[in-house]
Amino acid sequence: MKKYIILFLVITSIISYSCSNEFDQIIPAEDRSFEDVFLDIDRTRSFLGPAYRGVRGAPWIGLDYYTTNAVNVDGDQGVPGYTAESSPVGGEWNTALTNIFKINEYFKYGFNIKYDALNEELGEELKGRLKGEAYGLRGYYKWLLLKNFAGPSAADGTMLGIPIIDELLSIEEVNNIPRSTYLESYNSIKKDLDSAYKYVDVLRYQGNGDIDGINLTGRVSREVIWAIRARLDLFAASSAYQQISWEQAAQTAYNAIIQVDGGGLKGNGLEEFGNFNDTKNIDHLWRRTFARNANLEKAHFPPSMFGRGEANPSQNLVNAFPDSNGYPINHPNSIYNGISPYENRDGRLERFIFYNGENDFRDTNIEVFEGGKDANGGFRKRATRTGYYMKKYLSSNIDLTPQSTSGSNVDFKTYAIFDRAGLYLDFAEAAVEAYGVNGSDGSMAFTAKDVIGTIRLRAGITNDLYLDIADDFQNTFRDLIRNERRIEFAFEGEYFYDVRRWKLPLEELNTSTMGVNVIKQENGSFTYEEKEVESKVFLERMYYNPLPRHEVLTSNVLIQNAGWE
Repeated sequence: MKKYIILFLVITSIISYSCSNEFDQIIPAEDRSFEDVFLDIDRTRSFLGPAYRGVRGAPWIGLDYYTTNAVNVDGDQGVPGYTAESSPVGGEWNTALTNIFKINEYFKYGFNIKYDALNEELGEELKGRLKGEAYGLRGYYKWLLLKNFAGPSAADGTMLGIPIIDELLSIEEVNNIPRSTYLESYNSIKKDLDSAYKYVDVLRYQGNGDIDGINLTGRVSREVIWAIRARLDLFAASSAYQQISWEQAAQTAYNAIIQVDGGGLKGNGLEEFGNFNDTKNIDHLWRRTFARNANLEKAHFPPSMFGRGEANPSQNLVNAFPDSNGYPINHPNSIYNGISPYENRDGRLERFIFYNGENDFRDTNIEVFEGGKDANGGFRKRATRTGYYMKKYLSSNIDLTPQSTSGSNVDFKTYAIFDRAGLYLDFAEAAVEAYGVNGSDGSMAFTAKDVIGTIRLRAGITNDLYLDIADDFQNTFRDLIRNERRIEFAFEGEYFYDVRRWKLPLEELNTSTMGVNVIKQENGSFTYEEKEVESKVFLERMYYNPLPRHEVLTSNVLIQNAGWE
């Protein structure tokens, strides 16, 4: 008898997380055989729960430490680079494959019973939706593998993708599955997403229905499928891979926007945009919603707000935020003033980053100047290394002050895995490469420029004078799009992947990470002087991440990416 991979037997696999979505209705930890699980409707319906819990539920802040976006307060985390044993994304290999195996178990055993003995029609609808969710989740995890581990073969330079495993296999069989080419892997993911789209006949969960009600938010929907399709195609067209055309990537993202937005662009209000923890934020295409906690706040509030201040944004990132008219701060038309560097800036700077001075976040006053309460030696011995603290994703409803009665010490947490701005940016990047700044395929209702204008308007840049200057040059507009991605995806980890797939020059990727020294003068004014904080190492081989060395050594056929062997 084959020894099948049952990586998460029901008795030992289900971990209780305090989340609010249906997929967290766990299987009771009773002494049940594996086969018994799939004779019980409730247990069968719940079997996808672990696969959902493998979906990232918080921003991947740590990946920004491997870029010039941020540093960690406790040390030079991204400075020495990494190896095939210590890659920051190495854990994604096991996470993705474990969940793919789990989903394959579900395909093998989960559809041989009636899902509602009293209402056969409803039962078949439910079975169909769950089948679609399983396809969608498998496509998502394959995408995670491709995103993290695609690269040129160390043997012959062929652009390799992932081992494609679409059925329940023995350990011995898995160890003999080679990596497919990038294009074969891409097509396998598309096939799963197409199957998901066929069975999940729900654009967005809303209302009170049993099959499509709002209580199912967080499960795979057609919005989710479109978002994955667009990101998949963006990567496949990018300089690092070049497997499909920019026209194809642009068309996929365009179709996604048309479906998600109902035919046109949506420019939502600034207030809704900035509320990252709003469980009803329509910008969220796929989100995880958790019960009340203060985990991020404890880790990232500045010391004077009784947090550890772990994530320190860089001056490099701060400089990426334009002025309030949309001009880069080094542009001759910019109204940026180095004496008051945080005035007249893009409103996202205030929403994403704590900087020196008064702040509308709980009416705090951040003091990173020498001798200030948020500087080294203030409330904490170790404080910001850059002169900044991360604010994005933190809740202003939370007050960690000991014995405080002015606010709550917990709040609901929402994390968008895919959002509307990301989808717009996927289209803009592909469209500007395919058609130019103002071009389209002739049938499109909007252009790259239209989309970027919508994103910046939504962020509060109401008088975007720079757009008309930037659209004269494709290279300038390409840089604008990349800068918008850097801002919108700050502290989410996406910039780690972007700089690699863009294949930015090595000299740019080895730029020093900068911070700011703030000195308070006797008259109460401040002076600001940039300083070097870290000098990270980026080698040629790091455009593509390594497979975990242990996995290569264990397998009979896996080939490592070039430069990591």
